[in-house]
Amino acid sequence: MRLPRIVALVSLLIGSLLVVSLCLSSGPVQGSPDGQWWVLASWSWIPRFGIALLVGVDGLSLLMLVLTLFLGLIALGAAWGRSKRRVGFFYFNLLWTIAGVVGVFTAARLILILLFWEVMLIPMYLIIAIWGHENRAFASMKFFLFTQVSGLLLLIAILALSLFHYVQFGSFSFDYFELQKVALTGPVQTWIMLGFFIGFATKLPIFGLHSWLPDAHSQAPTAGSVLLAGVLLKTGAYGLISIHVATIS
Repeated sequence: MRLPRIVALVSLLIGSLLVVSLCLSSGPVQGSPDGQWWVLASWSWIPRFGIALLVGVDGLSLLMLVLTLFLGLIALGAAWGRSKRRVGFFYFNLLWTIAGVVGVFTAARLILILLFWEVMLIPMYLIIAIWGHENRAFASMKFFLFTQVSGLLLLIAILALSLFHYVQFGSFSFDYFELQKVALTGPVQTWIMLGFFIGFATKLPIFGLHSWLPDAHSQAPTAGSVLLAGVLLKTGAYGLISIHVATIS
């Protein structure tokens, strides 16, 4: 069963080389919306609702990509030769988790961020539930429920923000840059802010929303714990810094 490990290693090494080449590139592309993005690639998806596949990286997300690929290799090393059950499926979920995190750090559409937010949840749940320790069923379900509730709050906040974009500009949009133009005041701004804040803070997690973390960490296998502590928790902070502050302010 060496093939799944080799495939996982080659995939992470290719990703690492791409990130290194990006770090050595000349800098932000000309004409990017805020003048700070290195890569912008866009494909039409659901134009009726202003949804497109738009990805890119700025300085913060590039730093997070470096961290993600580095810890992905560390997690792979921690799991190398230790997993004896469903080896191929384990490494598939390991790569799936990393792919979801990379998606969160590169998405420039809020709906894409939510999509990849959910993508991270499924494989990490499976890693804990299948390869975790004796109390893995309880820990994985608790992790799943907390993350699902946070995802629901993010969905409500994103839809509300897009609706106000429609009211003010006559079209729905999930564009990170376009939504910064939406003017919000009073209680509406507060409630949308809380939706984003609680959604991201649950994954961070802050005190009061953290009770899932000790169970998930203690029951996850070593590789899962590395990704959970070193990468997944950073997505909450990333959302608060780069999306919450910029969009709602």
